[in-house]
Amino acid sequence: MSWPRAWHGLASCLLALGLAGCAGWVGPRFPMSQPLGSTRAEVLARLGEPTARYALPQGERWQYSFLPAGVTVYNLDLDADGRLQRVDQPLLKSRIDTDLVIDQTRAEDIRLLYGQPLRIDQVARFEGTVWVYQFLDLNEPFYAYLHLDPQGVLR
Repeated sequence: MSWPRAWHGLASCLLALGLAGCAGWVGPRFPMSQPLGSTRAEVLARLGEPTARYALPQGERWQYSFLPAGVTVYNLDLDADGRLQRVDQPLLKSRIDTDLVIDQTRAEDIRLLYGQPLRIDQVARFEGTVWVYQFLDLNEPFYAYLHLDPQGVLR
């Protein structure tokens, strides 16, 4: 076998392995691919421990955040019986524009929607903190700077 042919075979093999690895990640281990109706145990077995858990009026939310290195947060809502009812990725510009209401949205609401921020800053001439989230919108990187007053209300 000639060297160019051997390298071509090796490159093809590596490409196939790489694609198989990507396919495995996007498959059952990807939050958006979880079948509705899955049990807590099934979701836990496929995705592992969530980065956060929040009580909901009719169940709980498991959050899988890929911040700070990534740009997505996935919310998996389970009903009182522990069955998956909804999967959502809210960290999008359109959602931030509609989900958040100035002078009404509170820090707890933001955390329930988007999880822990990338970082928490302070700026001059504003008493409070600035929660920073990074995300992609149409494959363009964006940052949301959410100003929370000392009482935890979005300003």
